[in-house]
Amino acid sequence: MAPKGHTRGGGHALRIIRNVYLYLVAMIGLIVFVVGTVGLVNNVLENYVFQVDEDRYYSVPLSGGICDKYYVRPGSDEQMERTDEEIAECEQQVEEQNRKNRENNIKRELASSISSIVVGLPLWLLHWGIIQTEYSRKKKRLLAKK
Repeated sequence: MAPKGHTRGGGHALRIIRNVYLYLVAMIGLIVFVVGTVGLVNNVLENYVFQVDEDRYYSVPLSGGICDKYYVRPGSDEQMERTDEEIAECEQQVEEQNRKNRENNIKRELASSISSIVVGLPLWLLHWGIIQTEYSRKKKRLLAKK
């Protein structure tokens, strides 16, 4: 059987480690929740309230060979020439792809923000609730001793 002082010291160290764990995980949960909330608010404001034009962020520039008049067919060294109709069709396809990319990026950002909120909020509430419950119990014990 271990001496009383030894057991007590070990219990005190475990309480300190447990408290550090609770506060650390609560803080991480709160940070994840705040980051997710900021991302969600930012996404909603940019895309649905102010409708910021994101073309400069998500679009592929048309210059640089995608829809040029002359191109090299993949798998050969032969230079090909596009008609004006083919160029217009190519540019239309690029625009459509850019639109799909923007929509997918908006959805991806929304999903990321919502998942951060869904994970961070319960993590914070659970651990912060444990901290508050223990604090209330400790406070009641101290008041009862007086």
